[in-house]
Formats: sequence, structure tokens, C-alpha cells
Amino acid sequence: MNKPNSKKATLAGTKRALHDMMQQDGLTFPTTPDDVERIEAETDDSRLPTPDVNAFRQFLHGAPAAQPTAASKILPFANAALADDLALAARNGGEIDPEIRKRMDEHRAAAEAKAKKKK
Repeated sequence: MNKPNSKKATLAGTKRALHDMMQQDGLTFPTTPDDVERIEAETDDSRLPTPDVNAFRQFLHGAPAAQPTAASKILPFANAALADDLALAARNGGEIDPEIRKRMDEHRAAAEAKAKKKK
């Protein structure tokens, strides 16, 4: 039979254990220069969005938050040839077999028809 843990937990010890567990899961904010260096070394920030510093500056001066603009999910290409080239580039140059192309065209037509009905 296991003996109960006779060691009393302190608040500081509990906080440290919680911090260590959260740090392992990547959930803590850095509190020391070593934490900052560790996080910077582990983080790939090349794909993170750049913050809108102008919006933040306006927020600091009490300006109301700008409402995001509503955009259609279907964006037409200016040139059909460009659409095919961009689609190929998105797939790293892979070709689309005719059956998949047919299904894509059907889905696109259905989405366009649905968008027209909403207007």
C-alpha cells in the first residue's frame, strides 16, 4: 500500500510546478531573459502576421476599432489563364486529372450560384 505524501505543498512550490508544467506545454509567458531567449530560439516567426501598428496607435488614442470589411469567398480572376497557372502553382505544379477538374468546376458553379441567390 502506498503511503500518502507527507510533504506539504507550499504556494510557491505549487506555482513553480504549475509554471513548469505550462512551460512544457508552451503555455507560459516569459518571465526571465532566459525564458525570452529560449522562446525566440524555439519559435519560427516567419509565418506570423505582422501586427497593424497604426491600428494599435489609434486604439491607444481612443479611436473606435475598425470593423473588418466583408469580402466574398469567391474571388474571380482577371484572366482565366492566370487562374489555371495560379492553381498549378498552389499545387507545386501538379496536374489535375479530368475527374477532379470536373468536380472542382461543379463545386465552383454551385458556390457561385449560392452567392448569387444571397444577393
